[in-house]
Amino acid sequence: MIGVIATSHCRLAEEMLAAAEMIVGPLQNCKVICFKPAQPVDELIMLMGDAIKEVDQGKGVLILTDLFGGTPANISLSFQGPRVEVVCGMNLPMLIKLAGCRNGCSLSEVASIVKEYGQRHISLASEVLSRSVKMLSLP
Repeated sequence: MIGVIATSHCRLAEEMLAAAEMIVGPLQNCKVICFKPAQPVDELIMLMGDAIKEVDQGKGVLILTDLFGGTPANISLSFQGPRVEVVCGMNLPMLIKLAGCRNGCSLSEVASIVKEYGQRHISLASEVLSRSVKMLSLP
């Protein structure tokens, strides 16, 4: 199974994982790293390295970060390589999708699936509702 690390500023990743688990049940082999204000970068690098070792069961590790260019993403990207992939812009649909796609796919496949799934589930509600109303009013 591909290991997962959710990382963010403050407690966002922790709460996202809690919300996903409320919907799909416990997500095995997942770890959360929440970066606190003024936390030393060398401490964050150590935490990330330890977390990667902890969740890597031989199939690699997918790191989900809250924001491209932020400290959690920048530190995560320093670990990117053949066994570590980083997806920035984490959202709840991504974590839910991970519940069912981490077995039987490669790390790069899972990273692509999760990224595309997360993007597909961003919508402007008024557009979705407008399409629904139009479909209902067709003869």
